[in-house]
Amino acid sequence: MKVSLNWLTDYVDVSGSAADLASVLTRVGLKVEGIEQTATDIVLDLEVTNNRPDCLGHLGVAREVAAATGAAFRPPSLGSVKTSGRAGELTSVEVPASDLCPRYTARIIRGVKVAPSPSWMVERLEAVGLRSINNVVDVTNYVMMEYSQPLHSFDFQKLAGRRIIVRRAKAGEMIVSIDGSRCQLEDWMLVIADAEKAVAVAGIMGGLNTEVAAETTDVLLEAAVFDPLSIRRTSRKLALMSESNYRFERGIDTAAVDAASLRACELICQLGGGTLADGIVDVWAKPPTPSVVALRPQRCNSLLGINVPAGRQVELLERLGLSPKLSDGKIVCTIPSWRGDIRREADLIEEVARLEGYDKIPLESKVTHRLAGRSQLQQLRGQATAALSAAGFDETISIVFIDAQEARIFAGDRFTCADPIVRRANNALRPTLLPSLLRACKTNQDVGVAEVSLYELAAVFPPGNSGTIGNEHMELAMVTTRELADLRGAAEAVADCIAAGLRLEVRPAKPMGLDPGAAAEVLAEGEVIGVIGAVAREAMEYYGLSRPLAAAAIRFDALARRACPVRAYEALAKFPAVRRDLSLIVAESVTWRQLAEVIESVPQPLRVGVEYVTTYRGKPVAQGEKSVTVTLVYRWSEGTLRGEQVDEQVAGIVEAAEKKLTARLRA
Repeated sequence: MKVSLNWLTDYVDVSGSAADLASVLTRVGLKVEGIEQTATDIVLDLEVTNNRPDCLGHLGVAREVAAATGAAFRPPSLGSVKTSGRAGELTSVEVPASDLCPRYTARIIRGVKVAPSPSWMVERLEAVGLRSINNVVDVTNYVMMEYSQPLHSFDFQKLAGRRIIVRRAKAGEMIVSIDGSRCQLEDWMLVIADAEKAVAVAGIMGGLNTEVAAETTDVLLEAAVFDPLSIRRTSRKLALMSESNYRFERGIDTAAVDAASLRACELICQLGGGTLADGIVDVWAKPPTPSVVALRPQRCNSLLGINVPAGRQVELLERLGLSPKLSDGKIVCTIPSWRGDIRREADLIEEVARLEGYDKIPLESKVTHRLAGRSQLQQLRGQATAALSAAGFDETISIVFIDAQEARIFAGDRFTCADPIVRRANNALRPTLLPSLLRACKTNQDVGVAEVSLYELAAVFPPGNSGTIGNEHMELAMVTTRELADLRGAAEAVADCIAAGLRLEVRPAKPMGLDPGAAAEVLAEGEVIGVIGAVAREAMEYYGLSRPLAAAAIRFDALARRACPVRAYEALAKFPAVRRDLSLIVAESVTWRQLAEVIESVPQPLRVGVEYVTTYRGKPVAQGEKSVTVTLVYRWSEGTLRGEQVDEQVAGIVEAAEKKLTARLRA
């Protein structure tokens, strides 16, 4: 934000040099990054933080200087221009998209003579980096740099129906902006339209078809408030940037719209000789109610570490226009509309610290910091991360909000949404991490990375009853372009590193978002702790993914409950293991889980492992049957096993399979 010293002194007395002023501004939080001396002015380049959009105008900066120095603040006087006719009889405003436009005002000026601006205005605009166009357009820019309120002037005679409609664009609607850009609009974008067409991209740039030109005589002046998120999304999508959208994205003082509009009208009449229509067409969805925030003087001193008397705190807050009043040992402030960043007591304490001076807070010779070891959960996260990294997975970090449509893929209609007025995009709390991972896969695909293996370990918010948030928990989610078996192996590796010997089992299921024919529930000791499977075709199409993906989502807290902080020592085996492959023909309906349970049910102390190998269908196996091959592993701690000992063990398993599953040994 560039500030002209000549301009600033219209509103506040500045004593001392430009360097002194820079020191004052920096002390109160407006860091001066540079000072430029021009032929007729001194320009300060300020770094304005996003929470202080009021300081994107000279009046806001002047107000800060006045508060910091105790000088008087002198805003422009308004209401001196003569009026003729009534604005409400000349035009009308409709705002069907009131959720994206809380306030829209229009004033009419007739008989304007468009001409070059006077030298004093040209010099001030050029000092802050804006070029002069004509007196009408220059006034809108001048007031924007004065009030931090973007304005737009329309040639009133070029507006079809002589009226304004603030609506969402029609899909595919086109508009040519005043810089010559051809913009194809989407149906979520906000536009200013007349009775027939869009005439401006709201809050960003006006259209070429209604711009003020040399032949313009009647002007409709717009002053409005638009939704910051809507303006930001539209600006990035259309690649249109302006001083207006820079301010709308950070927030506008809704209550100051009228004053900024009137100020611009008076300047236009002063420079262009027009006549202002009496009144204003003002469509205000819901006038805001001033918020009240209380400050405890003792709490302020305790937090700052210095003693600022209550009377002094009141004085400082009064300078900022916060209307402080002492009541029952508290300082109660009515927050003005231009200070939307003040919402709680800590914010008021920060204001006291800014004006009193951070340099008055004492520095200790040393700072003590209590060190705490990593918690068990942090240690388990580290173990899981190491296991997945070893398995070739990369970690992602995403925000907790996703689009509602994404949430429906994995949770149906049962998920928690934010207030649609507050968040229109990414407005659902994620019920699972899988949507975020699939979006990351699409990003990788778009930049040419075909093979991906990603995971995230973070909080999720499963749906509760009646649309409430369920029990928040930590989830471990994974996706990969590799085989489903590789994904299961990675999940089992995580389980084993957290709880040695913990076996993850699977049971066929039909979880949302996964392919019903290739998906299962994940169980640990009989408890369902997650899902695993191939990503469903519908989800692949939604994200525009071309390569098949396997995905898993596991409750990490369920694994953490089974953690083994101290692992039991087991000596390495002295004698070799004996492995036997066993192929059994079973009915097609027999699952691997059933066969594994039969094998496990046979008590065999020498058996140390059961491994699935493959399933075969086809000749000579009869139709309706399949051949399942498993590997049985035996070992004896006292010596080397003989072949006949192992044969006896294998025969016991074959016998059990014949009885319980009518299986038979494949020849």
